[in-house]
Amino acid sequence: MKSTFNDYEYQLDIFVPEEAAPAEGFPVIIVLDGTRYARMMHDTLANQLRNREKTGVEAAIIVGIGHHEKDIPNQRFYDFTAPAENYKFPMRRGKEMQPLPAGGAEKLMQYITGQVLPHMAKQYEVNPENVSLYGHSLGGLFVLWSYLQHPHVFTKFAALSPSIWWNEHELLGILQSTDLQNPAPLYITVGGEEGDMVDDAQKFHEIAHTKGIQSEFYVAEWENHASIIPTTMSRVLRFIKA
Repeated sequence: MKSTFNDYEYQLDIFVPEEAAPAEGFPVIIVLDGTRYARMMHDTLANQLRNREKTGVEAAIIVGIGHHEKDIPNQRFYDFTAPAENYKFPMRRGKEMQPLPAGGAEKLMQYITGQVLPHMAKQYEVNPENVSLYGHSLGGLFVLWSYLQHPHVFTKFAALSPSIWWNEHELLGILQSTDLQNPAPLYITVGGEEGDMVDDAQKFHEIAHTKGIQSEFYVAEWENHASIIPTTMSRVLRFIKA
């Protein structure tokens, strides 16, 4: 579906449960980097729905929002980073980052709220009062930024290995100066082998806690930036359902 806000053609992958919708409609989970993770979430959920009384999950429509492979380096970075007056590209893993287009997060949010969610409400039996957002890495950064800037768009927010390091940790400053009213539940998880990203996530969680934010934090020991995704998928689904 092409965005009218940034003129980019996103790949939408929509997975609908093979069962009747509840009276209020299915919950919706928006999965960023959908070409990578939406089917994984769908398959994980479908398997666990076979014994939902024990697994603690519920049927939901999975909506993956993804980029075409050739566009991932630039468009993905642009979409998941917030607008700012200046952008600082740091050293990461001993290498200096090369400048990339940045600052498109607001347009992506407009696309989600102005096009994707209305499309879902028109075409599927959904519960507009039960929509969650899931993202990993830069997608996790977008989740946290969305939580602070658009706290009432989604019912729950799940950020995996969020790139809080971006732009000199600007998100921590935004968190410090933000006073959220009736904030939604927030889930943050990171792999124990992710170095400074563990410290960043821990710091975000601790600051959030002092502000009365209902934040759940989990460090998956022995997991890295890639393995954290399948390792925590079930935990995320239980968090969304709870």
